[in-house]
Amino acid sequence: MKEKQLILVFDTNIFLTGIDFNLIDAKFYTTHNIIKEITVKKYSEQNRNIMNKIQAAIYSKKLIIKSPLEEYVQKIETESKKTGEVKALSHADKELIALTLELIETTDGRVVIYTNDYSMENLCSEMNIPFSSLIQEGIKSKIIWEIFCPFCNEVFKAENLNKKCEVCGSRLKRRPKK
Repeated sequence: MKEKQLILVFDTNIFLTGIDFNLIDAKFYTTHNIIKEITVKKYSEQNRNIMNKIQAAIYSKKLIIKSPLEEYVQKIETESKKTGEVKALSHADKELIALTLELIETTDGRVVIYTNDYSMENLCSEMNIPFSSLIQEGIKSKIIWEIFCPFCNEVFKAENLNKKCEVCGSRLKRRPKK
């Protein structure tokens, strides 16, 4: 029986390690927004080597830049509200998880997302999306977050993170749900 092709989806922080695509027998994916994060002007000088590796991988078709279908982005948006990660994840983070979910559902490869972002790992864990981290240790358990006012203890919807409390005006924070 033929082994499934390994498909790795990379977050910005994985590219920034300077990974050599030629050392791993896999197909690599990421999104346009992740590449934009790497090419931010203030980092362009220090990331020139990294961008050269990325360009070579794109040219050799080892790295594929792909936007996820909107239906997968919507699934991730919905799930991130349930876990309380909706405001902790950037649009680029949500897109990358959506791309991973799309690849899991539309390819016959073994798909794993690589990130060092705990919020991304938490959402992936909740959705049973295979993930791994480099350099740092990954999350140890899933967390469902709730948004609350630290002064009057009122609980709010996940999308209200960092807004002001309607009761006392304090900035809303998040904590693990009990």
